[in-house]
Amino acid sequence: MKTKEVIGMALLGACVGVAIGTTIELVFSFTFAGTSFSPGTPEFLNGFTNSNLAVFVERVVYALYGIICSFAGLLYRDEHRPLALSAAMHFGVVILCGIAAGSYLKWWSSGWGMLGVIVSIVVTYLIIWLVTWLFTKGEVARMNEKLQ
Repeated sequence: MKTKEVIGMALLGACVGVAIGTTIELVFSFTFAGTSFSPGTPEFLNGFTNSNLAVFVERVVYALYGIICSFAGLLYRDEHRPLALSAAMHFGVVILCGIAAGSYLKWWSSGWGMLGVIVSIVVTYLIIWLVTWLFTKGEVARMNEKLQ
């Protein structure tokens, strides 16, 4: 890969990570906090003397999570590996990084909370995977039309 491609993947991954992270924050705030928005869990935010710094650190974690997931997508480029194995490996990276990020950001305080986070990661992963599959399927159909 060229440097330009690496930088592009990193920037895109960071943006997607921050977008997904902040969207999930909003969903959880709406679901559990009612009408007020909380950029993170009180346990995490209270660990900082400055809430701006806490939110900045949180966004950096989201960006790093997105970058790692973006580069983990390279696992799909090995054409000799079965697609199911590539997907399982990619999912493993995503879920392990999600658990690490969630642990650092104090997303749960109990086993049930951790299970909820894991379910959220799985659902988000499945939605992204489905959208990607549908997009790729459409591209293949368009290419096949051009070839005929």
